[in-house]
Amino acid sequence: MTQISKIVAILAFLMAAGCQDSYPVVLPPENIFYFPVGLAVRQLPPGPATPAGSSQLVVVSSNFDLRYQESNGGTVLVVDPDASQDTALGGALATYPGGFMRVGSFGGQVAIADAACPPGWPGCPSACSQLTVDPSVAAGGAKVLLASRSIQTLYRMDMSPEGALACGAGCALPQGVQLLDPYGVAMVCNSRGGTDRADAYFTYLRGPSGQGWLTRLGLATGDVSVLALGVTPTYAAAYDAMGDWLFITGGLSTSLAPIRWINPSVTNETSNGFEFPEYSSFQASSVVLGSMARSVGVSNDGLRLYVAIDLYDADLLLNTGQLFAQGGALVVLSIVRDAFQRPTMALEQVVPTCLGTGELQVLPPRPGKGDLVAVTCDLQGALVLFDAQLGQVVRYIGLDPGTGLPILGRRPFGIAAEPIDPARAIRSPASTEYQPSPCVLGGSCDRIYVGSFLDNWVNILELDPDQPGTIALVKRIGRGP
Repeated sequence: MTQISKIVAILAFLMAAGCQDSYPVVLPPENIFYFPVGLAVRQLPPGPATPAGSSQLVVVSSNFDLRYQESNGGTVLVVDPDASQDTALGGALATYPGGFMRVGSFGGQVAIADAACPPGWPGCPSACSQLTVDPSVAAGGAKVLLASRSIQTLYRMDMSPEGALACGAGCALPQGVQLLDPYGVAMVCNSRGGTDRADAYFTYLRGPSGQGWLTRLGLATGDVSVLALGVTPTYAAAYDAMGDWLFITGGLSTSLAPIRWINPSVTNETSNGFEFPEYSSFQASSVVLGSMARSVGVSNDGLRLYVAIDLYDADLLLNTGQLFAQGGALVVLSIVRDAFQRPTMALEQVVPTCLGTGELQVLPPRPGKGDLVAVTCDLQGALVLFDAQLGQVVRYIGLDPGTGLPILGRRPFGIAAEPIDPARAIRSPASTEYQPSPCVLGGSCDRIYVGSFLDNWVNILELDPDQPGTIALVKRIGRGP
């Protein structure tokens, strides 16, 4: 080795050492939210310490600005929303022991599948104690499903009855190069054809040449299948258990933006390792020219489809190639079935909502009344509550008239909902920024969770479903770094 080559080797070593010192490994803390995206909630039965029951709120943080490592800078937290501290008092989270897991960055939606998954996990509830395929569910726990867009990986975690998360063999599933930006997830549970099934379907925001994909994970069997849906990527999905149809909205594309649906119980044709299901479609642009279908939900009675759409100037896009969002709307479609139970779409309403891509949540059923549907709009910083019984928006939560800031925080996005015992209602808020819960003992009570993407907290709202206009912000939990 010459003197010059020795000097070059030494300099290279020093530079490498310097780079390593300059960019230390930074991992996200275990007690914060950081750009929260996906929310899901699971109820626990009453116990000695919680006679009115309790909840496990699962929150996916996305590490959106890559402050932490890309490969494991996202997090999944399982928190007790009742025991978590209000932001007015510091926002300390009551995380269930072991209820934390690091995942890839840029997370998306999250779903929980347990023995309550209709009509019950395979073998449950009659034979849960003998179920050996999935010990976590047999023991009273659940599966937690989510994806990382950044590292193109799907996760199917185990969650214990106490809320502890585990990601062992077969939990993290890297995707093929053509499966870009995994984002949405929907559960399909049925007993069609005498076979119990519990499957998770993932959507992908992008695909080569605009191809649309789905991945099906068999949660009890461990099977993995990739489904091709033709042109236009997939965005979100919702399952209609009454008719056994999975509805999928189009992805980040203005060319077609279709709403497609498939029958998940039908055996599909396969080629080169991919499945090619038969699907039908409905063009969102046939409802409103210049619209893109986003989040989707099925009514509690299975007779309607709710689709949140973004509105843009179609002429401007055609002439300049530039897309400018102008607003949003909720499309209400009747699901009309023919003699073979195949659905077709009939337009009922187009209801203006607010500006920005957000999430849609159909609230728990109200006996004898129509659905309540909540929609978040991140750009406008708002939440809209639609009453299908009245056919109109009954509450809009937007800017604080005093501060001019969004009441729910900047960029409200992820959403989840559950019915709760009114005994859990928060009637004595910790701050004058909130209102006491309108829920009363002996009545009904719904709780809505809305994540603030930029303020790193989760809002808790409560309402009497018989008087939805009384919805109140009762608490905020969590904090950022």
